[in-house]
Amino acid sequence: MEHTRLDAIARAHDTLAPTYDATLARNPVASWMRERLWEHYARVIPPHARVLDFTAGTGADALFLAKRGAQVVALDVSPGMLEELNRRAQEARVPIETHVLAAEYLDRLDASDFDAAISSFAGLGTIENVPRLAHTLARLLEPRGRLIVHTLNSFCLWETSNQIAHLRAPHARSTHPQIGGEFIGTRFYKPRDLYRDAFASHFALRELYALSVIAAPTWVTRWKPIAPVIFRMDRALGRLFPAAGDFFVMGLEKRSA
Repeated sequence: MEHTRLDAIARAHDTLAPTYDATLARNPVASWMRERLWEHYARVIPPHARVLDFTAGTGADALFLAKRGAQVVALDVSPGMLEELNRRAQEARVPIETHVLAAEYLDRLDASDFDAAISSFAGLGTIENVPRLAHTLARLLEPRGRLIVHTLNSFCLWETSNQIAHLRAPHARSTHPQIGGEFIGTRFYKPRDLYRDAFASHFALRELYALSVIAAPTWVTRWKPIAPVIFRMDRALGRLFPAAGDFFVMGLEKRSA
């Protein structure tokens, strides 16, 4: 059953891989979130750190870190995604070590002593056993190593507001969206619950903030002249209300032994 689920995820993302970067680039909110993540990485991950990207996709984050001098090991369940990553790394002339490996099998990775680990754009949402993952990450990371996770909130203010504005009853976010022709189980989290249930025993919470609280892609596109104002407001609101954005970012630090 587990292999069937992971095979479906791999097929879906193989289908998306050739156009994934172009699709995200057309979404102004996704581009803004990526910039916020890079700011976060630059602030807490030293330039020449050893970094594990365990849901790497086409490698935007891995490339950003590698260009800063990091030694990056990038994993993904999708061969197609890593094919795009390898092509981009070759074009950029930066070395990135890649492995086709689902995060569920991270304990099979023959590597350790990482200074940081990252997962962005809801890669965590397709992982079945996050507490087990957290335990493995704690083993792979150096003392006080950093873990930065960017994943989907169970509640999104702008999404709920949009439902109410169109006279629709607010409803739970879809947990089985169709991606690349496959119905993929995706988990949405309450930030504090995720930290308590999966990470608290191994990691200290250093930062928690939401992204896309009021910055909805359609609104930012429609009101392009005031988009910078919307993003500034979103930045402030995300710190105040981490459980209200489309996504949230959790910055963690491995506890000392």
